[in-house]
Amino acid sequence: MAATVQIHEMTSNTEGGDKTSGTVRFKSADETTVDSTNRLQIPGSGEDFSYTKQLKAYISVAPDTDLTNLEAYSDGASGFGTGVAVEYDTQQTFQSQTDADIAGTNLFTKTAGAPIDMDAINDTDGKTDTGYYGDILRLQMVIQDTASPGTLTAETLTFSYDET
Repeated sequence: MAATVQIHEMTSNTEGGDKTSGTVRFKSADETTVDSTNRLQIPGSGEDFSYTKQLKAYISVAPDTDLTNLEAYSDGASGFGTGVAVEYDTQQTFQSQTDADIAGTNLFTKTAGAPIDMDAINDTDGKTDTGYYGDILRLQMVIQDTASPGTLTAETLTFSYDET
């Protein structure tokens, strides 16, 4: 039987909410609700940072043999406009949510041809059963004083894996 893999937005060390095919909203508060409260603001000068969002794969139905080669990537082009960026890093374990700069890598440099390795730290030999799998992808939106006001268009983050 084929595995069922979900993407969870982590809210603590051991639990997350299913965001598979859903929306993760960057906010100025540490919460997962997708609404227009706690919106990010364009700073008068410098940069402002969202609270981090942490995503991790969760296997709800085990694969026949195993899952390997977990990766994440963007389409390679930000549609957010000038002055808005998304940074990422990968973590072995859950980190406290923060709105301080994580000094990550530009997410939009990661494409299908050069993806983020999501099992480089955890489960390097693959996953054969149910439960959380791979590394935590920590994301943060950066708003610069050069950004334009308005609602941003959605961007897609793709996760892929090999199943045997």
